[in-house]
Amino acid sequence: MQGDIALRKRGYLMNAYFIAAAVVCTVSVLWWMIKSEKGGRCFVVSAFQGIASAFAVNLLGMVTGVTVSVNWYSLAAFALLGLPGVIGALMMNFITA
Repeated sequence: MQGDIALRKRGYLMNAYFIAAAVVCTVSVLWWMIKSEKGGRCFVVSAFQGIASAFAVNLLGMVTGVTVSVNWYSLAAFALLGLPGVIGALMMNFITA
């Protein structure tokens, strides 16, 4: 019983760390885009790169066996974070697998 509670607390703590890291990454990317002279174009290019790289990873997943889940939340993260968002999703796949 005690071990169960400890594992559950550790799981909540890891979720909090992942959420905090995602918020920090999102804020830093958005801050950089706002401060650059061409923020709108930069955001569109970054969003396209993130979504395209997610689909490229899933396409190559037929060969490598490594895929990322694609849903509305992950697409929003890939669009906001770009390529670092896809790399982060892949790292989370490897950590939790």
